[in-house]
Amino acid sequence: LLAAKQAGLQVSYDLNYRSKLWTKEEARACQEPLMQHVDLLITTEEDTKVVFGIESPKKGVDSELFIKVESGGYREVASKLAEKFGFKGVAITLRENKSVWFNTWWGLYLDAATKAFFESPRYDLEIVDRVGAGDSFAAGLLAALEIAPGNYDHAVRFAAAMSALKHSIPGDFCIVSRGEVESLMKGGGLRIVR
Repeated sequence: LLAAKQAGLQVSYDLNYRSKLWTKEEARACQEPLMQHVDLLITTEEDTKVVFGIESPKKGVDSELFIKVESGGYREVASKLAEKFGFKGVAITLRENKSVWFNTWWGLYLDAATKAFFESPRYDLEIVDRVGAGDSFAAGLLAALEIAPGNYDHAVRFAAAMSALKHSIPGDFCIVSRGEVESLMKGGGLRIVR
């Protein structure tokens, strides 16, 4: 992180907490000091609460199970993160767990400089494999920002669509083309097109 900042690079950080790897306290002690070097934080509703103790004040119905999630509260979470750590941007993925095999998935992005929020459409997903969904969101977001810097609306929509497609692919890799992601963004649906 230090080398990247010294080289004048923008730094993104995908916050993750894995309870089998460390305690909440260990995760916070390790990750919180790193945030001073981060420009763009990519996170989830759960990991933000566990690692930084910042949670949505508007949790929705049955929030501990995330059966229903309201994005308004996570806009407040993104703002608090940007204020506390000085991030230029904060992206949060959101998931409603209706069942193990059926979820609703989307994302939001805060541009801290303008305090503007951008939210992707929600995707109802029949899940083949969740593994790698967050990584696909992060990769889609970064790729879209590289292609069109500053177009945060497009970036969060591209990231959510790419990640939605990943849910339909077994394994850890999101093997999709830019055209497939853009087709879904245009309303092509989660289906095979021949």
